[in-house]
Amino acid sequence: MQGKLDPPVSSQAPLIEVIRSAYVLPVLLAADRAGIFASLNEAPASSDEIAERFGISPRSAETMLGVLAAKGFLAQVGGKFHLLDVAKDFLLPNSPFYCGGWFDMCRTGAVNHESVYNALFREESAFTGVLDAENWESSPDAEQLRRFTATIHATSFPAATGVARHGDFSGVSRLLDVAGGSGCFCIALALKYPDMELTVMELPGVCEIVPEYTEPYGLGERIQTLSADMFRDPWPTGYDAHFFSNIFHDWGPEKCRQLAQKSFDALPSGGRIYLHEELANDTHDGPLVTMLYSMNMVAWTREGKQYSFAELDQMLAAAGFTGTRVSYTYGKFLLVVADKP
Repeated sequence: MQGKLDPPVSSQAPLIEVIRSAYVLPVLLAADRAGIFASLNEAPASSDEIAERFGISPRSAETMLGVLAAKGFLAQVGGKFHLLDVAKDFLLPNSPFYCGGWFDMCRTGAVNHESVYNALFREESAFTGVLDAENWESSPDAEQLRRFTATIHATSFPAATGVARHGDFSGVSRLLDVAGGSGCFCIALALKYPDMELTVMELPGVCEIVPEYTEPYGLGERIQTLSADMFRDPWPTGYDAHFFSNIFHDWGPEKCRQLAQKSFDALPSGGRIYLHEELANDTHDGPLVTMLYSMNMVAWTREGKQYSFAELDQMLAAAGFTGTRVSYTYGKFLLVVADKP
């Protein structure tokens, strides 16, 4: 190449940020594993003091704490690092919203270049088994199921409190939480609505785990479980509402329409269906955090993705539901509600 070399029209900064962000999650996981957050909660400390407490180099402590502070988990006041509210809520093991189960899955997960490439270009999901519709009738390995339930609980329990606070459940007396996992949404709803009867419909192996989550809140008797395959088994009647959180995004449109139809057929006239999801915009080019969630579905499932409101509305309308509306609940989550005439 000869002659004048013009500089790039654009900045390389967005690319650099993406590449370097590969360190953020590993740093967070390392700090959690070492007990950094619990230590700072007991006594705020400088980077040199953390280095001494944990027997690491001052350079490592300074960099680790700097990353965590820059990401908004810590704040440095008077030379000492303090936990911000987000860290107190989600990064302390004694918090009911601790993300430890999620972190355990992240540590052993297969999210890397090879797994993402294979998911995108070879249609090879890295995590088939738990969310495999073809094998849904048989429970996965018990330990895998326990770890998966713990992960979903850690990611969903904060959002469950938002559903109970902001969702419209007026007139609902009996609610069936379809594929309700740990029962975290039933816990939040039971605490908000003391007269509501709630049932978690799940795989047999998950139903055995649910009491471990409900009993600490004194809800072991109020929240019932029902072992069933949501695709193949008949659905119970007598419920005036069906609730699905992050269920439709696990499956392709055909499976979602099947679930919507089973719900419609089992509900009485005047019954309601609730879909709790992060919604993509109509053109599926945002928001970024939701499209990354959709990438998670590509990696985890055979056909799942984040749907737009319009797509969910069409599925529900095809089953016979009417009056579909949407409201905000928590974070990026929205609650889509429709009625059976």
